[in-house]
Amino acid sequence: MAAGGIKGAGYRRSVDLMRFLAAFGIVWDHARAPFADEGYLALALFLVLTAYLAVGSFERSDGTGFWRARAWRIAVPWLFWCAVFRVVLEVVSDRPGLEPLLSEPGSLLIGPFVHLWFLPFVMLALVAVPVISGGIVDGRGLFLGCIALLVVALPMGLLHARVSPLAWFMNDANFAQPLPQWFFSIPLFGFGALLAVAHRLKLAWMPMAFAAVISGVLVWRAPEFASAQMLLAGVVFEAVWRINIKGIWPTWLAGFAFGIYVMHPFFMLVAYKLFGAGVDRSLGALFAFAGAWAGTWVWQRLPVLRRFV
Repeated sequence: MAAGGIKGAGYRRSVDLMRFLAAFGIVWDHARAPFADEGYLALALFLVLTAYLAVGSFERSDGTGFWRARAWRIAVPWLFWCAVFRVVLEVVSDRPGLEPLLSEPGSLLIGPFVHLWFLPFVMLALVAVPVISGGIVDGRGLFLGCIALLVVALPMGLLHARVSPLAWFMNDANFAQPLPQWFFSIPLFGFGALLAVAHRLKLAWMPMAFAAVISGVLVWRAPEFASAQMLLAGVVFEAVWRINIKGIWPTWLAGFAFGIYVMHPFFMLVAYKLFGAGVDRSLGALFAFAGAWAGTWVWQRLPVLRRFV
């Protein structure tokens, strides 16, 4: 095992359930359905879960080639879905061809559709997992890691607060994409990794205390829902993680989470085509979620192609 044979972060079925519910929350947010801004919490939870599970995976392995193997597993689906959505964009966009890429070079770290930013971000962020997991072996190391999180999270949170909550969709941000997404995501990914290590050390209260401080300062300086995400995601994670779920159904549901995430924008476009641009946002969200879920179920049964979901 990695980290000198230390046991990895515990795995529970409730974590799988959170992955599925977070995927639904992200679809709801992207559809701008009622209370859509609460979708920030779904994204925050998705980031925390991704880091938490990555640490657990690293600590259950021998650590050899961890990043290379994980990066390849992410890069291949990302490139595939970039190609798929490039074709979709050629059909629906009034800016076809390479013009968006040339005018917005940051899109190289996203892809043709904005939701794809998550994949290259995680691919790069995974570099930190062996450092955090292998470098923190006791309470003192965890405390220093939390201090580092504080130092990184506060400025990034304040930078993100300069961005309109709708900036990802309306392109009125002060920073070019994917910087707004990264400002929001880097601290949450780091928090999730530290939380996994803290569970291993039975010191989960420590990163939670720092999350409370970070969120408190950010809400004080930028009173908006996005500022409180680290604490809220931590509270939800800790509450659900303690639920003992029997049966494999949460794991079955979690198997659809990635496919729902990558496919849902396509089914949103289908909803607009079928019901018109003025479609009720709740209906659009439910249609996109159900369509992406069904699409993932079908895709997973296709030879070769199933590796991409």
